[in-house]
Amino acid sequence: MTGGGRTLYLGRLHALPRHRFAANAIIVGLDDAFDLQCDGEVERREAAFVKGWQWHGLDFHGGRTAVLFLEPGAQPTRPVHARALRRTVEAALAAREPARWVALFQTALYLETRPLKVDAHVARAARFLSTQARANAGTLAHRLGVSTSHIEHRFREQLGVPMGAYRAWYRMQTATALALRGKNLTELAHATGFYDSAHFSRLFHRMFGLPPSKVFTPALTGAIVEAPSPEGGMVST
Repeated sequence: MTGGGRTLYLGRLHALPRHRFAANAIIVGLDDAFDLQCDGEVERREAAFVKGWQWHGLDFHGGRTAVLFLEPGAQPTRPVHARALRRTVEAALAAREPARWVALFQTALYLETRPLKVDAHVARAARFLSTQARANAGTLAHRLGVSTSHIEHRFREQLGVPMGAYRAWYRMQTATALALRGKNLTELAHATGFYDSAHFSRLFHRMFGLPPSKVFTPALTGAIVEAPSPEGGMVST
């Protein structure tokens, strides 16, 4: 399920080598605990919140997992409790009602997210990057009337990820929506501004720890939620 700056993935996963998401993520092991490796240490966790652009490795040992990617910079307002989130996801799975999933998705698994306060330049840059697949820092700086180094520094300081990573996240969201509509890797790579499917696959692997061919398979099912998230979001100061 994808839309509104968020993506929810449910499926079985094994070991994911060291990688870093462009967006903050809430991870829940649905069958059992999983191994989370950060800063050289491995912890056994049932649920975790991983910040965007934080290097980490994961091993789900083939179990089912739910990963909710939030828009870059967004954070939940309360702690992530595995049992409560498992019940929420399992109830939606058992109900088999699309409306139940949309409600769950839009409320970020009932964790809620706090508004992200950014200055006007960063807010404008974020809006541009989220809609323009080929945008770059130089073009943005010129449009905003500031130096490239200034907007790059302010952007990473306030959102926690570089501008390139922010743009990549929205390109991946668009790619996911295209995959759900039946597009192949070559088609979605070209549609999202990549040179070719190999270029897209390399970036996908660096961001998620596995090749897109393992996710965008003929068996992939899901939904595209067009409405924006009702809470959280970005506030210009």
